[in-house]
Amino acid sequence: MFGSAISRWTMLHFGAALTCFVLAQLVMIAGVTFPHASLFAPTTLVSVHLLTIGWLTILMLGALHQFIPVITAQGTVAGTSALVSLIMILLGLGGMEAGFLSLNGTLPPSLLVALPVGGLLVLAGAAIAAVSLSRTLWQARPLPFSAWFVAAGLMFLFVAIGMGLVLGCAFAHPDWISWSGVFDDGLRLHLLAGLIGWFTLTAIGVSYRLLSMFTLAPEERGPIGIAVFIFSTGGLAVTWFLDLAAALGADVPQALIIFTAAAAAIGLALYLFDMGRLYRSRRRKTLELNSGMALGALAAFAIALAFAIFLAIEGTNESTSGALGYLFLFGWLSGLGLSQLYKIIPFLTWLERYGGVLGKQSVPRVQDLVDETRDRPWFILYFAAVAAGTVFAAIDWPSWWQIAALGHLVATVMIVRALWLVRHGMPRRGQTAGSSSTGRPLASHPPFAT
Repeated sequence: MFGSAISRWTMLHFGAALTCFVLAQLVMIAGVTFPHASLFAPTTLVSVHLLTIGWLTILMLGALHQFIPVITAQGTVAGTSALVSLIMILLGLGGMEAGFLSLNGTLPPSLLVALPVGGLLVLAGAAIAAVSLSRTLWQARPLPFSAWFVAAGLMFLFVAIGMGLVLGCAFAHPDWISWSGVFDDGLRLHLLAGLIGWFTLTAIGVSYRLLSMFTLAPEERGPIGIAVFIFSTGGLAVTWFLDLAAALGADVPQALIIFTAAAAAIGLALYLFDMGRLYRSRRRKTLELNSGMALGALAAFAIALAFAIFLAIEGTNESTSGALGYLFLFGWLSGLGLSQLYKIIPFLTWLERYGGVLGKQSVPRVQDLVDETRDRPWFILYFAAVAAGTVFAAIDWPSWWQIAALGHLVATVMIVRALWLVRHGMPRRGQTAGSSSTGRPLASHPPFAT
C-alpha cells in the first residue's frame, strides 16, 4: 500500500528539465548546430548538453527522488539535498555552456575555464543526488527487479560525468591531459556510459515499473527479465572497461570487445521483446495516452538499436552518427520522458490536491486532469517530426531537418502547455475517484506516492 508523501523538489526538477528541453530545441532550429555545423562544434555541444544534462539528467534525478522510495517501500523522500543538487547542476551546466561558447569566440576566451569548473559543479550536484538515492537503495536490500537497473544506472552516471570532466579539462587545458586519444576514445567512452549506462539502463528500470502499473500488467518479468539485466548491464560494463583498457594501450583483442558489446545489444533487444510481452499481457485493454505513446519511444529505441548495429558493421560518417544520436535522444529517451510525464505530473498533482480528502468527499479522477483528445495529435506530431528529422539528418538535408526540428519543438511546447494546465487549470468534469462506469473500484493511490 502506498502512502502519501511527495518529494518536495520533484516538480521543480521537472520544470527546470522541460525548460532546458525547449531551449535546446530553440538552439537547434536556429541553424547553428548539427547538421548545419559539425557534431563537435561548440554550438552543437551547447545543445547536446542542454539535452543530456539539463533535460534528461535533471528529469531522471527528479523522478528518482520520488520513484526510488516507492519501489523500495521506504517512507522517506529527499529533503533539501535534492534542491542543493539541482542548483549545483544548473550552475554547472551554465558554466559548461559558457565554456563551450568561449571556444568559438562567442564569449571571451577567459571564460574557457568555466568548462571544467562547470563540469565539477555538475559532478558534485549529481553526486549529492546519487548518494542520497543510493542510500535509500542500500537500505532496501534485497532490491526489487526494476531497482536493479536504477542502481546500475546511477553507477554509470558517475562514470559518464567523470569522463565528461576529463574531456572538459582537455578542452580547457590540453597540457593537463597526456592521453593522446582523449577526444576520440574518451568521447566514445563518455557517450557509452551516458547514453546507454545512465540514461538507458535507468529508463529501462523506470519503464518496467511504470508501464506495468499503468497497463495493469505483471511486474515480475521472470527469467527473461533477469536475462535482460545480466546481458545489458554486464555486457555494457565489461565492454566499457575493455574499451578503456584498449584506449590506454593494453593489448585487448578486438574480438572480445565485439563479443561483450554483442551481449549488451542482446540484452537491450530482450528488453524490447519483454516490453512486447508486457503489453500483450496487460489487463487494461484500452491504453491511456501515456502508455500508448510509450510505444512510439520503444519503436524508436528498436530502430536506433538496429541502426547502430548496421553502422557498426558497415561503417559510419558524421551524418549517420548524428542521425543515430538524434533518434536516440529525441525518439527513445525524450519520447519516453514526455509520455510518462503526461501521467506522472497529473498523478502527483492529484495527490497534492485530493489525497488528503479521498474517501471523505467526491474528487475527480486523475484522468480528469488531462484532455487526451486535445493532446494526442501533439504526441503524434512529435514522433512523426523526430522520424522525419532522423531521415533528413542521415541523408544530410539540413534545411529539411530544421523544419522537422521545428515540428517537434511546436509539439513539445503544446505538451508542456498541457502539463502546465494540469498544475494550474481546473479538472474536466468526469467520474469521481473510487468508481468507474462499470462500478468497479479504480486505483486511488498514485504509484509515485510513498
